[in-house]
Amino acid sequence: MSLLVFMMSVLSCGTSKKLETANAQIQSLNSQVDGLNKQVAENQKLISELKEENISFNKDAQECRIVKENLSNNLKAINSALAEQGTSIRKIYSKIDTALMKFSNAGIDVYYKNGLVHIAMKDQLMFKSGSTSVGWEGKQALAVIADVVKDFPGVSIYVIGNTDNVPVKSGYKDNWSLSTERANAIVRVMRDENNIDPSRIISGGRAMYHPIADNETAEGKSKNRRTDIILNPNLDRLWEMTSAKN
Repeated sequence: MSLLVFMMSVLSCGTSKKLETANAQIQSLNSQVDGLNKQVAENQKLISELKEENISFNKDAQECRIVKENLSNNLKAINSALAEQGTSIRKIYSKIDTALMKFSNAGIDVYYKNGLVHIAMKDQLMFKSGSTSVGWEGKQALAVIADVVKDFPGVSIYVIGNTDNVPVKSGYKDNWSLSTERANAIVRVMRDENNIDPSRIISGGRAMYHPIADNETAEGKSKNRRTDIILNPNLDRLWEMTSAKN
């Protein structure tokens, strides 16, 4: 009887150890499963975030493509408008250069530079010494210029007075005043006698501060006493042309 009890005790002890081992393994596996489930959840969250980011990136990419396409279209329109303006400016240069040829000996120089038409008119053609009243021959030259620019409404007209470095003697405070008023006098002739839209005209004076020759010689002083008329593409008109093309 004692032997039977002993054997049963031994068997019971072995089963208990196996059960403990099995439970420990089960707990370990459960812990691993929990870890894996947590990792799966984190991965699913990451996948969801990546999907949202991908949607956002696709939207941004589409917007970038639209912006790029619009910029490309605007650039083409601007280049086209610039080409049209450039063609107009060269036509103006050709017409004015030909029309003013008869005044070349009187002191008018026409040239094309940096996309602009420049007309340099000596004061001896336009004004009497110290005067701001445009003379008869000067008015004839301005009439020729006006006839040409009327056909090109998209061009602005800059009138800039210049002097030599000799101080003015009377009537004006300084060379700034003289150069500015001479430019204004030309503007008034173009507006009142040639019907040029005044909104197209800009006037100003540079006094002696933009010489084209040496003010130490009589010949240089004569060249510096001049009025520059510059024909420039109207940027507002250019923008209108660009917008119309879009």
